[in-house]
Parts: sequence; structure tokens; C-alpha cells
Amino acid sequence: MTGASDGVGQSVARQLAEAGAVTLVAARNQAKGGRVRDEVAKATGNDTVDVVELDLSNLTSVRDAAATVLERWDRLDLLVCVAGHVGHGARTETADGFEMTFGVNHLGHALLARLLADRLRASAPSRVVFVASEAHRRAKGGLDFDDLMMTQGKFRPTLAYNRSKLANILYTREFARHLQGSGVDVNAAHPGAVDTPMTRAWFDRPVVRNCYPMVRRALISPDDAATGLLRVALDPSLTNTTGQYYERGLLTELGVMARDDDAGRRLWSVTEELVGLSPGSR
Repeated sequence: MTGASDGVGQSVARQLAEAGAVTLVAARNQAKGGRVRDEVAKATGNDTVDVVELDLSNLTSVRDAAATVLERWDRLDLLVCVAGHVGHGARTETADGFEMTFGVNHLGHALLARLLADRLRASAPSRVVFVASEAHRRAKGGLDFDDLMMTQGKFRPTLAYNRSKLANILYTREFARHLQGSGVDVNAAHPGAVDTPMTRAWFDRPVVRNCYPMVRRALISPDDAATGLLRVALDPSLTNTTGQYYERGLLTELGVMARDDDAGRRLWSVTEELVGLSPGSR
């Protein structure tokens, strides 16, 4: 799973390890990932927790991480894509020249999931959970395929995030369609409004800093958020349920832009080109 260095991802990793799962913590910072691995193993008594180096802002790192997983483990029952980037200021780019929010939240995870798809099929029944957000409903104008990297006009970090979350859901639905009948269930899930380091960083700006104490009262804990995600990941009653969207573990209707199948198919094709996958590969 990605994003296990802190917040919701770390809670998911701990709960998976508590259940006895072989748990792979994917982390950009290896020192931090190693500490999380050791803490989770000690807290749960599970010595099958391991760490895999992964920087979602670098597609070479994504390919290397997938190769490591395929080489070292012969089963993959569950892939949980939690990690996310929220920009707060000027536009930045990934190592491959993509807008950072779209590159990390969508492209990095899309490539990782595609590279691991055959192992997921071989391990079926298996599942993929893309952590999305209700923010997809506020992706004004939907995905702008003529300016996915947001180079035109003033860069708006909130819109970049909202569109990346819309991309997560559109891609989830299309990925589920491509894997239909394979025994791999692919779903998107919003964990809720969670009190995490990423959330606190969002409010660490002069214009909204004073709002955080009030907003915090409405936030849920990472453990509560993890419970909802793990229902989508593990609940036997959801077997063969695919291409759906959940909020806090409950099936929820998508915003209208996320139900655009034509946009989903177009995003699939564009993503293949951007990450260097052969057209039509599955």
C-alpha cells in the first residue's frame, strides 16, 4: 500500500498487520518507512511487515517499486493507493515534467496498478482500492484534456487537487471495466474528512490558519477513516462488486462528472501515453 508513512495509510497498514496480513509499506522516505515498518511490526506482533521504496512523483521509481514487488512476493491480494499530494502555492512538476498533483495522485498510482495487474489477476480474488475524495464533485469543468497539466492561466492548487480526485474515480471505473471477469475488484473510496498531517498542512497558511481549530471538530481520526477503507478492501459481502465509489465505507452516488464514461475512456488512453504503456495493454 502507498501512503503508509503517516495518517490514514499508517492506520490501514497497522490494521492489516493486526489481521495477520503480509503488509508492504511503500514509502518515498526509506528512513521514515523503516520506522513505520518497525513500529507496526512491534505494535501488532506481525513480523511480515516490509517496506518498498516508492516515489510516486518519479515514474522510474514507480517501475522499480513494481519490479521489486513482483520479484519478492508471489501473491498480491490487495493494493491500496492512499498516498496523495495537495499543493498550496505555485505550480510544481514531477521528475517527468507533469503537474505535481496530477502526477502523484493519478499518474503514479495508475502506472503502479497497471504494472501489478497481472499479479493481482493471478492472485484472484483480489482487490484494488483507489483513495479518492468527495472533492471530485468540485472539479469545475471536469478534466480539461487540452490542459491536464494546468499550464494555461493562473494555477489554482485546489482545482488541481479536485481534478486529480476526479481522475482517480474515472480511472477506477475504467480499470474495473478492463478487469471485468478477472476476479479483481477495483473500487474508489473517500475516507472522510480526516485529521492528518496533510490536512493540517493545508490549514498552515495565513489565509485559513485561524479556521483549523473550528474545522478540526468535524474531522475524524485516521483510525476511523481506515475502518471505512478496510471495509471496501476486505468485506466478503463486497466480493464481485467493482467500479463503485464509497464514502466512509458506504456505497455513495458519484458526482455527475465522475459518471462520464467517455471521459473515463479518454483518460485511460491519455494515461497510457503519458506513462509509457503500450496502447491497449491490459
